[in-house]
Amino acid sequence: MKRYSFPAIILLCISIAWVGNSFAQRILSIGTNPTGSSYHIIGVGISTIVEKYTPIRIKVVPYDAAHAWMPLMPKGQIDLGVASNWNAQKGYLGESMYKDLSKGKGFPVRLVFISVPNMIGAIVAGSSSIHSIADLKGKRVAGPIPNVAMQLQTECILANGGLKWSDVKPAPAKSPPEGVKLIIEGRADAAMVALGTPVIEELQAKKGARFLSLDPSPQAVERTKSVYPGYPVKVLPGPAKTGIERETYLWAFDNYIVARAELEDDVVYQLTKALFEHCDELSAFHVGLKDLKPSMFVSLEALIPYHPGAVKLYKEKGLWTKEMEALQKRLLSVKKD
Repeated sequence: MKRYSFPAIILLCISIAWVGNSFAQRILSIGTNPTGSSYHIIGVGISTIVEKYTPIRIKVVPYDAAHAWMPLMPKGQIDLGVASNWNAQKGYLGESMYKDLSKGKGFPVRLVFISVPNMIGAIVAGSSSIHSIADLKGKRVAGPIPNVAMQLQTECILANGGLKWSDVKPAPAKSPPEGVKLIIEGRADAAMVALGTPVIEELQAKKGARFLSLDPSPQAVERTKSVYPGYPVKVLPGPAKTGIERETYLWAFDNYIVARAELEDDVVYQLTKALFEHCDELSAFHVGLKDLKPSMFVSLEALIPYHPGAVKLYKEKGLWTKEMEALQKRLLSVKKD
């Protein structure tokens, strides 16, 4: 039997203790949009809950948008991120603005869970004679917007009404909130904006605010989806729904929480489990998260493959169906990281 000296035994014990505590000492980083944005607030909520129920620590790091933090994932400088479904898909495939950023290869990004969607639509002043998307033809519409994703959101709403950007009069704006301000100032007739954006309250106070309902017909939905991924949702008047005067259809697109593909499966499993079992606590950070349910975490509408660590949990919870497995294989077959 091999004997160890006393110093060797001490060193061995220290090594074992270090390995046992390495998981507890793990610090991750999550990339979000700028401080104050809904994506940053979601990141803060995720960090708080994961730290409360696991030994994992998460640092929230704000950037301009997903295109700024996603290139840092292959380097291990960013572990998690909050992004729209469009940014996640284009980043994964290496398309649009991500083509040059990834040299056409795409980034090794994986889905952890799907959060509540953003709901966008065209808004006009309350007294406006515009009552449908098709009525925007020849009218002043806020844009183009420098951000590619946001500009496509504008174009997908126009497409719903059978219109293109060339069918309207541009009213240059740097962002959706700035577009709404153009309506307030009388320099635009309509703007595309997300339900719940604070500037809508200003429009309501000064001119009244009214969202135009989308056409939910299959043909119109297909036109909309061909420009920007999402789905129509019926919204009824109620608290925090300024601009919704009656039953109105808006365009919804999912928000993703993603992880770099090489992040350890067990780490992703632990943080996903904590968020799955305590997602109701996220509503304390943003009112829009009050409708988040664990059943929403997994969807056949997913545009990028799930992380294996998350898949493990969803199998345990009975949410990973044969259809989900088929979707996962199809998404993984599109490219190799």
